[in-house]
Amino acid sequence: MKLVVTGGGTGGHIYPALAVAQAVQALPEVESVTYIGRLGGLESELVPQNGIAFEGIHFYGMPREKNIALLLRYAGWCYSLYQARILAQKILKRLKPDVVFGTGGYVSAPVLLAAESLRIPYVVHEPDAKPGLVNKMMSKYAAVITTSFSEGAESLKQKPNQKVVVTGNPIRGAIGKLSKAEALRQLGIAWPVEQQILLVTGGSQGARRINQAVVEALPALLNEHGLAVVHLTGKILYDETLEALEAQSPGLKDHPNYWVRPYSGDMAALLALADLAICRAGSLSLSEMAVCGVPTILVPYPYAAANHQFENALACVRAGSAILLEDKNCTGEDLLKTMKYVVEDPEGLKRMREAALTLGHPDATEKIVECLQSVAQRKA
Repeated sequence: MKLVVTGGGTGGHIYPALAVAQAVQALPEVESVTYIGRLGGLESELVPQNGIAFEGIHFYGMPREKNIALLLRYAGWCYSLYQARILAQKILKRLKPDVVFGTGGYVSAPVLLAAESLRIPYVVHEPDAKPGLVNKMMSKYAAVITTSFSEGAESLKQKPNQKVVVTGNPIRGAIGKLSKAEALRQLGIAWPVEQQILLVTGGSQGARRINQAVVEALPALLNEHGLAVVHLTGKILYDETLEALEAQSPGLKDHPNYWVRPYSGDMAALLALADLAICRAGSLSLSEMAVCGVPTILVPYPYAAANHQFENALACVRAGSAILLEDKNCTGEDLLKTMKYVVEDPEGLKRMREAALTLGHPDATEKIVECLQSVAQRKA
């Protein structure tokens, strides 16, 4: 089998595509796996670092601002799409893939359009509860559609006989496979296993609103609720977060139950030790939390495209694994009210953990690989 993978713009599109690419590349019968992404995009760095062949194209997102220059910008974008599609066609003709796998993001549009024009079957994966524009547009001709959430799955189905499979999001290797004790040892944290641990993360870039709320709430979280707090501030927000904490609560950053870092590449260990998490509502983060059975307080990023993080959060709330705290209400006071409700109800927290596990799909990568193999075999 020869596979081409595409998707980019954010980690929520790139990491699932990369997980599938690596899984397929490890199969003995596979001839080649190539990732087509945007030159200069995050994928252009991550993909080669993970041992996958990369081909780059020039493209950018569709302009959406409402002003007098929009028509001119849109015309320029259409021409850029045409050029990117022509280049993608040349790459696909050279690679001759049996199947193309797309996870969304604007860079996948010209690649999937090129595949459709060349009669190369493709599989579309939708990572969010609210389908993105590219996937909604390209799902009509997809051989198979896979989704992370059951919400939105039917809206992607545009033909009566189209196959839609709720697989969950492909996740990175060790996530969901470590015990809490192993995670504490791996991270070099000397807390007892029975210590209740709160994980705070806003992703690699961080979330200023979440950081501010945690700074305000930290004395009570540590001293009144007895929690240990693992706080990933984000690389660019680390110094300002510690400065704000020092100004408000001098010396608290050195509390033995407070572990603060700008970022950590060891999410498998961090998720394994977490009894509860405060985070944004990106699809990949939610999938990883679910596989590890971590209850969440979700603060969706309010400026995400088509407000998809809010829809992701609602799906988790409906399932019973999460509590929604809107960004505009994310203050130290409101965070403590929410935490009090959760921490003082151990049975409720247990139910949230069980609900999270029901949302988890540890075999998502394998299911998607099976779909790709089935489509490739039909082509042959």
